[in-house]
Amino acid sequence: MRGAKPSLLFALLVWSLLILRFGYRYGTGDQVELLPYVLYLHDHSLFPHDFFIQGLNASVPNERTVMANLTLPFVNHLEMFCFLMQLFSTVLLVLGLQQLAYRFIHNKYLAWLAILIAMIPLNDYTLGNVELYSECFQASGLAVAIIVWAINLFIDRKFIAASILMSAATFIQLLEGLDVMIVLSIIMLFMLIIKQIPWKTFIAFGAIYFCTAGVYLVMILMNKMGSASGGSETVSNAELFKIVFQFRHPHHFIFASFPLFKMVVFFVLTLCALIFYSGHSSKMFDFILVGLLGVIVYAFAVDDFHNVFIGNFQFYKVTIWMKFFGVVAVIGMAEEFYLTKWHLPDMVKFEKVGIIALALLSWLVVVKFNQLLPYKVPFQLFAMKEKDDMIDICEKINQTMPADAVFIQPFDNTELKFYGRRSSFVEFKANVKHKSFVSEWYRRIRIVYGISADDVQQGFKLQDKADANYYTSDQWQFNRKAGYGITHMLVKKDYKPPYGSLILSNNSYAVYKL
Repeated sequence: MRGAKPSLLFALLVWSLLILRFGYRYGTGDQVELLPYVLYLHDHSLFPHDFFIQGLNASVPNERTVMANLTLPFVNHLEMFCFLMQLFSTVLLVLGLQQLAYRFIHNKYLAWLAILIAMIPLNDYTLGNVELYSECFQASGLAVAIIVWAINLFIDRKFIAASILMSAATFIQLLEGLDVMIVLSIIMLFMLIIKQIPWKTFIAFGAIYFCTAGVYLVMILMNKMGSASGGSETVSNAELFKIVFQFRHPHHFIFASFPLFKMVVFFVLTLCALIFYSGHSSKMFDFILVGLLGVIVYAFAVDDFHNVFIGNFQFYKVTIWMKFFGVVAVIGMAEEFYLTKWHLPDMVKFEKVGIIALALLSWLVVVKFNQLLPYKVPFQLFAMKEKDDMIDICEKINQTMPADAVFIQPFDNTELKFYGRRSSFVEFKANVKHKSFVSEWYRRIRIVYGISADDVQQGFKLQDKADANYYTSDQWQFNRKAGYGITHMLVKKDYKPPYGSLILSNNSYAVYKL
């Protein structure tokens, strides 16, 4: 079945199973850094005092500029747009993964199995907390769906087309495109050295990318290194590393913070990939080898030398591809050594009916019986999201609170900005990475949540301590004297702050005017 075409029905089934397993988010989670910015670009009267939005917009272009402006024409239909883009990105990705898997796995159903394993049980078994699939539409999802086709074109030696797609992916999500392009460029250099390609092909491949996405990358880098309006004095690289890399994002950057089991899975799959592709594809072997060496160099540069410039590449993003290639390698080896004699049947007669039935069953569980699932994930699908008390109270905030209100909210809250349409004094999830705003963001985090880079735990592992401090801190008595400008506090319903008046509540949450 090596010549099998990608199956659209199977891609739709995978999308349905992913929704069933990981849920769906709209306006929360990672979208807190995109959708509110789109709203602001549409209406600059929104978020007048929001630290994240104003800080992000002080430096244009920024890492959100392209995706935000691509989304802007659909600002009045964001819910449907995000749902359809989540569907489109996922299906496009799965079709591309099928095309890759069919190159090395003869049996179509085993190729499908490899995709299911990589995307569901092993979805987050990569280094750096990056995944092939996310439960909400975001720039990285669309970029990954484009990159998989660029890799297919690269394997087919269609280098110009591959470079064009890699450039498009980089515009949409900087690091997803850049990191893979670095690997592909090194492979091209190898091919040039051993005279598999001519100079003009190598130059054209790089020139197309660096004259398009490369220019954009330089603009972003210059903005990050320069000053930004409204920001404070820039921090040193040592301070920046401590605050952004170690305190806020260790799960993305610090190798020593990754779970041991994920490391084991990654290196086992990488070893299997090296063994398998050494006899099947020089390009895939080179990709795995370059990726592995890059990960090792990156880990030492960041963990041991605290190099901010190298750290900014977040090179662990290439591990999502190394993981998938590793799973394909394992299934491919199993097929060659154990399964070829089984002659797995091609169940074409039952295939379409079975896929459709399983997809419909998945959606039946999602819509009607999701509360019976043995795990808890969000299902913020259209009217289903109204069951969420946090979303409910944030929508009430949008309807009743003054436009210039400034809120503080629980540590893990990502609902307020999009559903409440009100400014936040600071948020842990949405942080401005520009040097001019890092120290002020860190100061505000310490004021509201009482956590710091000196704590033993870092990143989102600080949630328990942050929540405890949020509900017991005595900082609020200094709000007016210190000029914090905080006007409202979003809390659990059973908590009453030391001062302020209750103005809004529902079954689980309350809002106090301070």
